[in-house]
Amino acid sequence: MPSNKSFYEGSVIINNTIDNLDLSGWINRKLAEPVNKGAKSIRLNTAHTFTKGDVIIEALTNRFIGRFKEQDGGNSILERPVDFAMPTNRYLRVRPRFEIAKIEILGFETYISELVPVDRKHPGSLLPDRDTWASNTAADFGAQDGDGVALASTLGAIPEGTIIEGRFQRVVIDNTGLTTNHAAICYLKSAPTIM
Repeated sequence: MPSNKSFYEGSVIINNTIDNLDLSGWINRKLAEPVNKGAKSIRLNTAHTFTKGDVIIEALTNRFIGRFKEQDGGNSILERPVDFAMPTNRYLRVRPRFEIAKIEILGFETYISELVPVDRKHPGSLLPDRDTWASNTAADFGAQDGDGVALASTLGAIPEGTIIEGRFQRVVIDNTGLTTNHAAICYLKSAPTIM
């Protein structure tokens, strides 16, 4: 008997009108001071109001920092102590519920201008903390030697029907070509539990 069950939990079409999908939980905030292992609060460089229960993670590594409990002045209080030390200026984000698992190009003149992976094990144009892309293939992909290059800067116009699979948190298509035929379907899966 055929099944209507899908491997993906949803899909979103991006096009020349709505040219991006951002599931990153990006808050553009970083630590204002070092955090010691066992600390129950963090201080950000700029005030940010979390929602009670938000899961806060380190942007570059996806390491679980803690679950937000309450705000106390400039400190964000966590439910439990932090398991590891972190230096100043480390970017944080709220753990997203979904990730982009597959990008299927629909328009024949579609360019990907920004592709942000959930971690360094997947290709992209920026690092997960929005820093300049840098790949160490031996460490990131298990290759013997040679480093990769930023994915989006090397693709040009992507042929219709091309599929890019991985784990991504943000994708932006460039709609500045000669036509308005820029589109892609982003297929979503639940983000894995990290706690």
